[in-house]
Amino acid sequence: MTQQIYKWMENLAYFFIFLSAVLNFMPDNSYRKYVQYFMGILLMLLLLSPILQFLNIDERIETSFYDYLQEEESRQLQQWEDYAQELEEKYNVKMYQEEGMTQ
Repeated sequence: MTQQIYKWMENLAYFFIFLSAVLNFMPDNSYRKYVQYFMGILLMLLLLSPILQFLNIDERIETSFYDYLQEEESRQLQQWEDYAQELEEKYNVKMYQEEGMTQ
């Protein structure tokens, strides 16, 4: 448990070092408020990370995102297969040969 706390504090220290470096190396101040806004969101996520890990929310987010990507991939594949079938019927040609090559 103490190692996790030390790791969390170390991550906070790295974050603030990175934040100060980014803000100091910006050529002008026109984008400063946007960088601070983005870094503020990252800081909130970093501060909430122990709670998210304790409640296993981080694992749920990962698995739901992975499931979403798989569903999206299968949906796009189905759309492509439907489109290929539509072209085959429309032009009376085969889109794929036995070897998987296009004609």
